[in-house]
Amino acid sequence: MQKISIVIVNYKTADLTIECVNSVIATSSDQFEIELIIFDNDSRDGSYERLSSLFPSVRIVALKKNIGFAAANNRGAEMATGDYVLFLNPDTVVLPGALEALWAFAQRRPEAGAWGGRTLFGDGALNPTSVSSFVTLRSTLYRALGLAFLFEKSPIFNPEVYPGWQRDTERDVDILFFCFVLVRLEIWRKLGGFDERFFMFCEDDDICWRMRELGLSRLFTPDACIVHHGGASTPDRADRIAMVLAARLLWIKLHWRPLPAMAARLTIQAGIFGRMLFDRITKWRRHKTGTWETVWANRNAWARAPKL
Repeated sequence: MQKISIVIVNYKTADLTIECVNSVIATSSDQFEIELIIFDNDSRDGSYERLSSLFPSVRIVALKKNIGFAAANNRGAEMATGDYVLFLNPDTVVLPGALEALWAFAQRRPEAGAWGGRTLFGDGALNPTSVSSFVTLRSTLYRALGLAFLFEKSPIFNPEVYPGWQRDTERDVDILFFCFVLVRLEIWRKLGGFDERFFMFCEDDDICWRMRELGLSRLFTPDACIVHHGGASTPDRADRIAMVLAARLLWIKLHWRPLPAMAARLTIQAGIFGRMLFDRITKWRRHKTGTWETVWANRNAWARAPKL
């Protein structure tokens, strides 16, 4: 019987992680067995103790410092003994039949490098963020100009989100976000896992790009469905945006030629500056600093050219 090693990284999300683990434990299949591996990323809030008490048969490791989402997942995958490794976010709930459907999809389409499924919000509405297309200089420009938001359903102005597709058909995609992604363990180890220069965010963009370079597709199925609440470990919106921007600029520098990379960095900076001005002009959030003003004020944390 094949085995799926499931890796979950917890950071100050004990309540959600407990719900996630219980949803996994409720899964049963005569096609594969499950190995659960949880890494606590130095939460310092009692998460490790609570998880260890509730799930004594699960492999739970407490890290002595927060090494980041990418690195912690790598450590979990290093411990995996399965044929496949499933990367699962702690703020998810695995719905009945989801693991079986994802595993069956991998058996039916074994040529892929990774397989992912459909995500929903807690109210059952579609959460479209489980997939994306690769960033381009054109899509970066449209975002900076605000066209991606004005014409969010346009495949021309907002191509990164696959507008018009309701995530209701199987298809090849550029990026699977690793909130619920299955990878054959031997492929994962051949790739060397996540690039740990990404502390959090865009590590999935990077590994999917490297899969593409090896000729490995990334496949999506709507039959494997989970709830993904999203953003639980980074609840502050301005901090989250700054982290995403820093990670995106690192990814661009790693994979683009120098001139387009510099153009993208300047375009992104100009776009954030424009949003900051819009915050001020429209007097949004009259009694406190607007999100984009905060992001712009903290630009030293993300706007500089990344050091490799």
